[in-house]
Amino acid sequence: MALGSYAFPSVTTRAATIAREVAGRTYHRLARLNYDHRWVARTNRTPAGEFQCYELFNRHGADTMLAELDAICGSSAVIYDLGANVGIYTLALSVAAPQRRLVAVEPSPTNAARLRANVELNDIGGQVTVLEYGLGDEPAPTTSPFYRSSNPELSSFDRESATRWGARVREVDSVPVVTLDDLVLTDSLPAPDAIKIDVEGMAPAVIRGARETLARHEPTVVLEYHEDGLSDDVPGETKGVLQDLSYEILPREGYWRCEPR
Repeated sequence: MALGSYAFPSVTTRAATIAREVAGRTYHRLARLNYDHRWVARTNRTPAGEFQCYELFNRHGADTMLAELDAICGSSAVIYDLGANVGIYTLALSVAAPQRRLVAVEPSPTNAARLRANVELNDIGGQVTVLEYGLGDEPAPTTSPFYRSSNPELSSFDRESATRWGARVREVDSVPVVTLDDLVLTDSLPAPDAIKIDVEGMAPAVIRGARETLARHEPTVVLEYHEDGLSDDVPGETKGVLQDLSYEILPREGYWRCEPR
């Protein structure tokens, strides 16, 4: 009886993990085909507004971080979407206010291509600048290995982040990495009013590489902190970097809103 009571949860947990992996692989395979062939464009509904996209299910439909970012940004705000993925935040924030300017930065070649497809679908190319870079804290442009995960949501410059929750590294790309200061201060991009950061375990490096931008322009920062499945204290390190830059952290459920003091 005792042996069975210990074995049963283990078997159940393993079965659930396998089921999630199979479901995830199936969805990502279908999504890849849909983006490749552009068969189905559907309406995605978010707290910031509705738009068309090639994703096969409604994403960020109850996203409180997106809702707050939309609420605090004016109708003509400049918003940087760091870790833009396929563009759900960029699309929602652009369509919600046609005078806004979005700068979407995404290192994954696959996700950047999907982001561009969704921008084209919604005819918002005049509002959105897509940059296919990684962001870090090195003073000069460099390249870094980017780990493409079997779960594309986890793909990262950090191998540990890319292999959370049973995921595997499928490919390793060499991706250009710059600092946000490089982009804002030398590439003639507009100064940000708000910055959204969702970069898996890389937030501390991204923020260190944005020191001059944050000091000079004092944008609001909303970021999704990541700690599940990571051995390092990413939230603690992120908090320390922000506090060094005199930002006040306003905790939310699963994310922070950060304001200059």
